[in-house]
Amino acid sequence: MSSPLSHTVRLAMICALTTIATAACGGSSTNLSDPDTIVMGLIPNENAATLKAEYAPLADLVSKASGKRVQLEVMTNYAAVVEGQRAGTVHIAMYGPFSYVLAKDSGVDISPIAAELYKEGGTPSYHGYIVARADSGLKTLRDLRGKHICFVDPNSTSGRLYPLAGLLEAGIKPGSYKETFTGGHDASLLAVRDGDCDAAAIRDLLFEEVLPFQEDIDIKDYSILWKSPPVVNSPLAISNRLKPELRTAITTAILQRGNADSLGVDDIAGYWGFTKVEDKFYDPIRRICKLTKAEACRPRAD
Repeated sequence: MSSPLSHTVRLAMICALTTIATAACGGSSTNLSDPDTIVMGLIPNENAATLKAEYAPLADLVSKASGKRVQLEVMTNYAAVVEGQRAGTVHIAMYGPFSYVLAKDSGVDISPIAAELYKEGGTPSYHGYIVARADSGLKTLRDLRGKHICFVDPNSTSGRLYPLAGLLEAGIKPGSYKETFTGGHDASLLAVRDGDCDAAAIRDLLFEEVLPFQEDIDIKDYSILWKSPPVVNSPLAISNRLKPELRTAITTAILQRGNADSLGVDDIAGYWGFTKVEDKFYDPIRRICKLTKAEACRPRAD
């Protein structure tokens, strides 16, 4: 008859040898604290191939600092980034400010480690715009009553939440205009260019500096109807499920060497680099949620 000790030893050996047994013994390959591959999730604010190319130097930096393979994943939408980190399948994620707040406040175990910087020594903030074609005759937000507005995603900061607040403050309530979610800032602006939407919500940097070089866009052909208050830049958040020493190595590398100068590139997705941020920096978004009562702000139902 086997002793309890020998039975335990045999069970441990089985668990170590097979994936199925590992799951049965309470482990999960997606929840390891020291994975062989670090998955970095990106929000889809541009096309996937462009985003992967833009973030490749940062991924290489994280790989060298961690000693791990780094896999860049452009998620299908903003919610997929949140759920990827909730499930433990995404270890580091580039969020929009609003989608970060949604993730954090719904219980996803993450910490913001850095926010994007346009230039060295600059302020980690940006603005959202609502733009229309210059020949449209639209001059103010009030002119958008009864019009068709393209937003990016229900969980987008500059592509939905802040513009929604701006419209409400101008007396333009949801239902008094037609809305479409395009899935990307580029798609929203192209929809305005092509006449599919009357106006679009878009991030300032993408409108002024990125898209004119990637698409057939001349910003002189557009009017800015509205400009948001400053928004703290998009955060890079890391899963707290990773080993502390791994989190420290990645965080230190990004804050010290995650910039265009150190990486020897012109920019990282249009930015110079990163600076340290804390969760409280995103409290203004929580206040905007209270103002707009946006459906996307509601707690996630499990």
